[in-house]
Amino acid sequence: MRRLLPLVVLLTACTAGGDATTTTTTTIPVTTTVAETTTTTVPPECAPPPYAVDVLPAKVTGNVVPPADVERNEYLEVPGSSSRFWLDEDGHLAVALIRGTLPLAMWPGESSIIEIDGVQARVGPFDDGSWVVGWAEPGEQRCDLFTMVFFPPVDPSEVQATLLSMDRTAG
Repeated sequence: MRRLLPLVVLLTACTAGGDATTTTTTTIPVTTTVAETTTTTVPPECAPPPYAVDVLPAKVTGNVVPPADVERNEYLEVPGSSSRFWLDEDGHLAVALIRGTLPLAMWPGESSIIEIDGVQARVGPFDDGSWVVGWAEPGEQRCDLFTMVFFPPVDPSEVQATLLSMDRTAG
């Protein structure tokens, strides 16, 4: 037993003496921010309007111009629509034919019913001096909707001549 005494004293000294070790655990809160997401569905692009327009107001020069060459306006902002634009001699928008939307505003005053390609269309002046035509072809698709805008100044007889000249093409 005497041989074990130094070992017991050594073990007692090691466990009883010395600095006590303290372990501290710190928990750091983690915050996760999830960004709000919005899904926007852009309708498919409509094919170009299927109409040949043989007579245009006198102020119109040149042929159809691409939308990129036209100053931004409310008709260029309609997602999925397909437009055909004609400019006047000063490079301003003169006539627009848009497939994929009806007129963006209700008629503020008088309007008339006319026929375009066997379909009833509404035509009339707007407060800003433009003349607007709107019609829907048979079908239930967005691309069956049409708007034609004659930007001021325009004479009503020129609007009538243009509308009478329109012929349906393939599409």
